[in-house]
Amino acid sequence: MKKVFGIKIGFTLAEGATHVDMLPTVAKFGFTLAEVLITLGIIGVVAAITIPGLIANVQKHAVVSGLKEAHSILNQAVRMYAYEMDDEGLDFDITLSPQAFAEKYFKPYLKVARVCTKQTDGCWKTGDFHGYYDLAGNKKTDTVPYSLVLNNGMILGFGKIAGYNLHSIVVDINGLGGRNTMGRDVFVFYPYNKDALCSGHNAQKAAMAKNGIYIGSFDDCGAPHQMYSRQDLLAPNNVLRACNKNANSDSGGRTGAGSACAALIFLDGWKISKDYPW
Repeated sequence: MKKVFGIKIGFTLAEGATHVDMLPTVAKFGFTLAEVLITLGIIGVVAAITIPGLIANVQKHAVVSGLKEAHSILNQAVRMYAYEMDDEGLDFDITLSPQAFAEKYFKPYLKVARVCTKQTDGCWKTGDFHGYYDLAGNKKTDTVPYSLVLNNGMILGFGKIAGYNLHSIVVDINGLGGRNTMGRDVFVFYPYNKDALCSGHNAQKAAMAKNGIYIGSFDDCGAPHQMYSRQDLLAPNNVLRACNKNANSDSGGRTGAGSACAALIFLDGWKISKDYPW
């Protein structure tokens, strides 16, 4: 044994010992290449299953938020008009053209960035055509002759069925930045006036509703989609332009299949349910 700076270091063998027992060597563990590849494969499978669902949930949340914002914007404009004109009943003049209707009840009370006086002006550009797709995949190019683009990018398209006093407001909640498909980022609102009702199906029930902005479009008699049950709104044939890819869809300025989807989201408590045709 040696001394270094007065400290004894080293060791001595016990009497009769012939060798020294060393501490056992610490084992080193790791993964083989096969194990790493299997783990990565499992992670990939789990990601492939879960990530699309997470993305869809985020998209649905954004859609509902945009739809609620559009609902608030339109109703706020109507309330401001009613207050300014001291018109508690809000009897929409449904004989007006889409442009005159928009400029009377909405444009003065909105923050407008751009105006389009026809659908081909560029406010409704989707791929290689001017318009949007309905839920059945049909191109709708004749429904919004007058449009307002708001400062937040949202597009409000005002239309009216030829020969009828039924107006509609087609809203693209994310402007030109999305799919431009009914029920996904395009939704319909209905400025309802009971004077436009016929005497057909559901007219008596709808006549009890107050004039105003209703979420969703209308049936073949002018009754708001909002007056129907969710079962009717989801069925392909119970109501015109239901929230179903196989819904009856007509032409001539009608907004197309899926026009009732906004009403369905509203009736479900501002959420997109599992049976929604996403």
